[in-house]
Amino acid sequence: MVTNPTSDLARKGMLADPGDHFAGRYEVERKYAVADLAPVVALLKTRGATAFTLGNRETDVFLDWPDGRLAAAGKQQVVRSMQPSGRVLWFVKGPGADECVATDMPELDKALAVLGGLGCVEIDRVDKERDIWFLGDFHVTLDRVPGLGDFVELAVMTDDEASLPGWALRVETLAAEFGLHEDALQARSYRAMLAASR
Repeated sequence: MVTNPTSDLARKGMLADPGDHFAGRYEVERKYAVADLAPVVALLKTRGATAFTLGNRETDVFLDWPDGRLAAAGKQQVVRSMQPSGRVLWFVKGPGADECVATDMPELDKALAVLGGLGCVEIDRVDKERDIWFLGDFHVTLDRVPGLGDFVELAVMTDDEASLPGWALRVETLAAEFGLHEDALQARSYRAMLAASR
């Protein structure tokens, strides 16, 4: 049986093949608060960026063991549900700021049941609307987070730990080209920001 790669991508909510954009143990990422995403979208289109996903609704379910051992080790474990595609991603970030490993899971309930069976418990949830664009080596993520506002994330993934400082410089250069200034840089996660606003 011959499968259609385009149809397979569409079923996963993808408008383009991700290639190696999400491959790698390390993710160099910078997140900026913005008043309006429209100018960023216009600049992405002008620069020939490729839309990867548009109009995704994402729910991130954060899990840890009851004793908080992942948090104590500087790690986060998340199961992400994406709609309307139905795609589910399981990832762990940390302990280093740029460390991230991820894999697809078949369905949200099964992923949560497996982790629950291992003793993990849900500790938080974060909802957002997300668009992702590819621009050269970078993926540019546009987020709308209820209760927080709009954000732009510039990121690249790699397995080469030695390349991280160079990639960080390139990400910061790209931010400047997009008019994203250091005073808008956000060091905290959406989860931390939401917790502080409650």
